[in-house]
Amino acid sequence: MKNHFLMLGLILAMPALAESQGDRGPPADVLVVRNVEVTFHTAGSVLPEKSLDLMMSIYADDAVLTDTAHDNKVYSGKAEVRRYWAEVSGPFRPDHHWIGYTPAMRMHAEVDGDKASLYFECLWMDVDNSAVGAHSFSDMKLARVHGHWLVKDIRVGKIEKL
Repeated sequence: MKNHFLMLGLILAMPALAESQGDRGPPADVLVVRNVEVTFHTAGSVLPEKSLDLMMSIYADDAVLTDTAHDNKVYSGKAEVRRYWAEVSGPFRPDHHWIGYTPAMRMHAEVDGDKASLYFECLWMDVDNSAVGAHSFSDMKLARVHGHWLVKDIRVGKIEKL
C-alpha cells in the first residue's frame, strides 16, 4: 500500500518536476526521455562496470555523433558511434575509472509527439583521484521507434568551466 501512495505522489508531482527543470511535453514521456541520460551514465561508469553494449542500446541504427572537441568530426551509423565510444571518448578508456553524473539543473528535455531533444552536462568523477575527470555536454535528438526512445543525433563536447 505504501508503494501505491509513493507512485501516486510521483505521478501527481510529474508536471511540477517537468516544469521546474525547463522541460516541455507530456510528463510521462519527459521522464522516459530523461532516463536516456541515466542509461548513458550507467553505461560509462565503473560502478558496477562500464558497458559499451548498454551505451549502444540507446542509439538508433542510423545515429550520427558529432564530436565538437575534435573539429566537429562526424561518426555516422551505429558502428561508427560505437567506435567513438570505444576508441575516442574518455569514459571507456581502460585507465579512466570514472562515474558519470549530471546535476539536475544542467539537464532539460523536450518532447513533441515522437520526437524529443535532451541536453545534459556530464561531470565524470575520477574515483581514483577524487576529482572531476572531465566536464562535457551531450545534446541529443531522439525519436520514438517501436515504443522506445532512441538517439538519432548527438553532439558531444567539452565544457571548460564548471
